[in-house]
Amino acid sequence: MLAIPVLRSRVAPVLDWCSRIRIFPAEPSPEELARELILPHLEAAQRLKVLRDQGVEVLICGALSPALHYYAQELGFTVVSGVAGDVKEVVQSYWDNTLDHPRFRLPGYRGGCGCRGRWRGGRGALGPGRNGAASRAGRKRGLDRTQARGQESGNFWVCPGCRGKVLVPQVPPGTPVRCPRCGQVMKRI
Repeated sequence: MLAIPVLRSRVAPVLDWCSRIRIFPAEPSPEELARELILPHLEAAQRLKVLRDQGVEVLICGALSPALHYYAQELGFTVVSGVAGDVKEVVQSYWDNTLDHPRFRLPGYRGGCGCRGRWRGGRGALGPGRNGAASRAGRKRGLDRTQARGQESGNFWVCPGCRGKVLVPQVPPGTPVRCPRCGQVMKRI
């Protein structure tokens, strides 16, 4: 079985706050066998336990908090996050194994479990540097906080082929960084 949190017939953007969840069979079926659970009285972790008791193994959602993501994995769920779109289309795409199509990507979703910036190391919302100077300077140049941090630490890379930009952890000098999209060697900005 697979479960999808629903908001107005679309995949809900954040699982933590969604109390309406639809459950579908994991394999395509000629009949409409979807069930809907409405659980406003339960906390998010309790909702996951109910889904597990219903036989759900796959959880498709927009995003979820790091704590809830970890807990879902502890309960044995396969979590597919960063998904947006009409629920029926998403389910059909899952069955057809085409859920990686760009039209099902949640805008602004960067992967992982949503923990960025202020949650890491207690550095605050402005990022590294004294009083967040690097991020402020970057924003003056029209960059967001992540890009500004990447430029300050020298780990923001661009692909000459597809023009994709990637924030890469520090790598030893002389180590080639390959583009995740096209595989070409990237250049540091």
